[in-house]
Amino acid sequence: MSWDNNFEPRAFRSDRGTRERDMTASRIWTKDGDDWSLSPPKRFPDEATLHDLIERNPEMLPLSGAPPLVILGREVPLGTGYADLVGVETSGRPVIIEVKLAQNSEARRAVVAQILAYAAHLHGTTREQLEDRVRSSLRKQGQKSLVDAVMSNQEDAFDADEFTQALDEHLQEGRFRLVFVLDEVPEQLMTLVAYLEHVTDKLVIDLVAVSSFDMPARLWWSPNG
Repeated sequence: MSWDNNFEPRAFRSDRGTRERDMTASRIWTKDGDDWSLSPPKRFPDEATLHDLIERNPEMLPLSGAPPLVILGREVPLGTGYADLVGVETSGRPVIIEVKLAQNSEARRAVVAQILAYAAHLHGTTREQLEDRVRSSLRKQGQKSLVDAVMSNQEDAFDADEFTQALDEHLQEGRFRLVFVLDEVPEQLMTLVAYLEHVTDKLVIDLVAVSSFDMPARLWWSPNG
């Protein structure tokens, strides 16, 4: 089974205090011969599988505003821990991504405090310090610098000076995007994230629920609702 071919992300949006599930399909029907059947979601085997998938295909994440996103590093040291994935939008906004599966219930309960601790540690750092933390990952990507990594992912004109100025400002002001990727999103977590967005305008927070499906059939149908 190829997990990469059967990935379904679902976004949960909020309007400053009101959080709703995005109208993305959560059920997939497949046709095999003349018969249709509901394909049940499959659990991801481990968090590393999701790390790999997001690192290679960050555009698959349905982030609010659909910003172009470049992954800079994996298991990035921030404070006393390691952020699963750290990236940056082409607008210069840093992005911290944490992945938690339901089987890791203890870690999932602590994920909000964890990602806020990473953000707090990143706040006030310089672009050069951020680059030092992701340097090994950049080398694996064949990139000499953070700016080169972003530039290599751009199809349109890219102003490096404008980008670096924006990145410096976001780091100093603590304006980040925090992304939670989970296979299940508890109501308590949705309420907490909605509150955080309500009390600060410096954080953009995305909750993304993911499912995987085994779909050998050639024809499939995904109803919204």
